Amino acid sequence: MRIVTLLIVDKDFSKKYTLIMEREEDILTICENQIEFDFSSLENEEEESTLLPEGFLTARNHDWIDEEVLFIVVKEGNGLGKESYNLDLCGKKMIDWVLIAGSGCEEKVINVPADIFSTLKTIQTEKPYMAVFYSSTPLLDKQTFYKVMDYFCKNGMNALALPKGYVFKTEFVRNNDSFVSGKVMDFSQKAFYVVDNARALARVSKYLYDKIKKFHLDNGVIMYGEDSIFIDADVEIESGATIYPNNILRGQTYIGKNAILDANNVISDSIVAQNSYVVSSYIEKSKVKEGSSIGPFEKLINQEG
Repeated sequence: MRIVTLLIVDKDFSKKYTLIMEREEDILTICENQIEFDFSSLENEEEESTLLPEGFLTARNHDWIDEEVLFIVVKEGNGLGKESYNLDLCGKKMIDWVLIAGSGCEEKVINVPADIFSTLKTIQTEKPYMAVFYSSTPLLDKQTFYKVMDYFCKNGMNALALPKGYVFKTEFVRNNDSFVSGKVMDFSQKAFYVVDNARALARVSKYLYDKIKKFHLDNGVIMYGEDSIFIDADVEIESGATIYPNNILRGQTYIGKNAILDANNVISDSIVAQNSYVVSSYIEKSKVKEGSSIGPFEKLINQEG
């Protein structure tokens, strides 16, 4: 077995990343979970809401949220199918986008309950708060989650109904048999946008693809024909790489510095090393070596080229 390790260090990321390629019996594969994207870098500036009460303040330190909240996600089926929570959305499952919002907290995934309050009473946890969200709201982000918890605690609440979800004090859940939702607080129309049909899925997909491309553009990646370029969530691209129209970058892919992706490529779970050139080719679970040229009309699967 031969292991080639490529270390990426970037000031815009919170961690160092290692990509590993293994060759065993002449089959080249990309190790699973080789890349962990820092999604906090994709967060937009704080979204203003005219629906928040006057006097609402955002706390500067949210470490307490990670320590004190059980983040619960309900996986639900809808008009997109019984397992719509598993649908691919920009390289991740729809439910994974919701779980990212609660990263740092203890997380629990549950099936759709007949009665959410009764189900919560059966969950054993030492956390003083329970936050419940749904798999159909993939635009929920950490900023909105923090806003919700800030408001909940600042106002000393026992229960809070959201457009799609709830927050409870665990003690309140333990000591009561039911909960009647009153006023619904909406902290962000975007964050609670429900994806339950094909049109909504397309709208959210475009939003996330645009957000991912904006991150790479801000990081110095050059793009021509941006509207025809699709980059999955876990793709890493070094500053100085150039991408031309009709490129699709999927899965856990790495594009090196000064690499050129000319038009019409599909690249999945692969490494394209620095100073390489690829045009009109299909590359899957493969490595394009530094300074190499691939294409046009080449197919690399489990290869090194």
